[in-house]
Amino acid sequence: MAQAVHRRPKSGLKPSAEPPRNGLFRAYLLLLIWLPLPLGSNRAWAWSFMEVAVLLLLTVWLLRQWRHPADLSFLQASRPVLWLFLAALLYPLWQTVPLSDSLLTLLSPHTATIRHWAEMARNGPLSLDLQATWVEWLKGVAYGGLFWLTLVLIQSPQRLQTVLWVLLANGIGQVCLSLLLISTTANGDVRGSFVNRNHLAGFLELVLPLAIGLLRHTPALRGAARSGWDRLHATLHFLSGSFGILAGISLLLWATLVLTQSRGGNSALLLALLLVTLATRLGGGHTQDGPVRARLFFPLALLAVLLGSGAAVEMLLNRFLDTNFLQEGRLAVLVTGKEIIQAFPLFGSGSGTFAYLYPHYQPASIAQHFFDHAHNDHLELLADRGVIGYSLLALTVLAIWRETLRCCRLGKTPLLVATSDASLVATLSLVIHGLLDFNFHIPVNAAYFCVLLALGLRSSRMEFYAPPLTPQEKPPSPAIPHAESSSCECPSVGQPDLDRR
Repeated sequence: MAQAVHRRPKSGLKPSAEPPRNGLFRAYLLLLIWLPLPLGSNRAWAWSFMEVAVLLLLTVWLLRQWRHPADLSFLQASRPVLWLFLAALLYPLWQTVPLSDSLLTLLSPHTATIRHWAEMARNGPLSLDLQATWVEWLKGVAYGGLFWLTLVLIQSPQRLQTVLWVLLANGIGQVCLSLLLISTTANGDVRGSFVNRNHLAGFLELVLPLAIGLLRHTPALRGAARSGWDRLHATLHFLSGSFGILAGISLLLWATLVLTQSRGGNSALLLALLLVTLATRLGGGHTQDGPVRARLFFPLALLAVLLGSGAAVEMLLNRFLDTNFLQEGRLAVLVTGKEIIQAFPLFGSGSGTFAYLYPHYQPASIAQHFFDHAHNDHLELLADRGVIGYSLLALTVLAIWRETLRCCRLGKTPLLVATSDASLVATLSLVIHGLLDFNFHIPVNAAYFCVLLALGLRSSRMEFYAPPLTPQEKPPSPAIPHAESSSCECPSVGQPDLDRR
């Protein structure tokens, strides 16, 4: 009888004395599943539930961290990014602080003038509507809480994969719900559980890159086969595995994105995919799993399929051709929004105050419309937060993108590279789409944006290691394989290849 050989454990995160905390992680996943369902959490009761749930999760995590401290040393290198994120998070709170009339006049003369003519209380804050600013700040705290929970709860590749598949399952759920609503209601819009199809498009922009990223970095078939039948069998086995599932999910999600007829969503995602591909490949991208042309094949093939898919694309193209920004009023809102920014340049009029301030600037040509948002997230954030507040947000995102791009180029495993790649594409797509819409003001889209930023940052700080072999664990000398033997390795996404290392 051969003596049992102890197998070397697979490489993973460095061991920690931290308990599993599976219950807290499951609650976190349930919250991610819930957020898209109640109209994208775009109702006061829905986003209030989100805020309370995140607060409870953070409280439980803090109590467990106090009793059983977890290893958070991976955050040391990300301290500048975290401080920037905290500053951006606290900025709306600064807008609610009462200031003396002289200081308010110095910091924001137009705010002081409005408060004087409106006979508002003396020594007021920078915000012209305290309640609206408090509402926005509490939402921001919830987004920041999800960002933090994503960083500290994902302590292993298995958990990272679980989060990715939960987000993909949410996307598939929205597709199924859209098909159900189309077949049972007179409204033909593809909008899932959202109020507007553009909001669903923003959601799909965040989810679809996860499938594409995992698919592009799935290790290819390796090994030789004796005959054509063996090669065919190996290929079918490969396609029936994770590669085939991810390819089907990608096609399904992108076809639904096209069916939303969202011009900004489809354009933004294609542009983001192109920019990230160029940035990672031209900058010396991660190429250990295959040539660059293999990485580019699927996005180009998918684009070709969609461009020839018939009626859905034709409807989308017609919406592009029929675009009239003058009739839609977006150009007028853009021009008028610049006037608000000029009136409150540095510190803004207060987070969440655009809907209440804009009617005073609204031109007569679109007086019959009500705009609670600017249909341009960047313009609205500049008007509400000013240049300083907007710069804090922009610098935070850029700093996280820098770390995520580094992982795309130097990632140690396909899972980390795929996650970083997907995080970049998804968040960049929503930022570009923000030039034409207000998806950052849809709670679930803003929350998922922060979760994906955290996934990118976490991937850049997730360290794998290979524990040293003990004498008892050393494997016997490998036998020389037969010359005619066939092999086909189809490792799952995210599992390190120890032999190559």
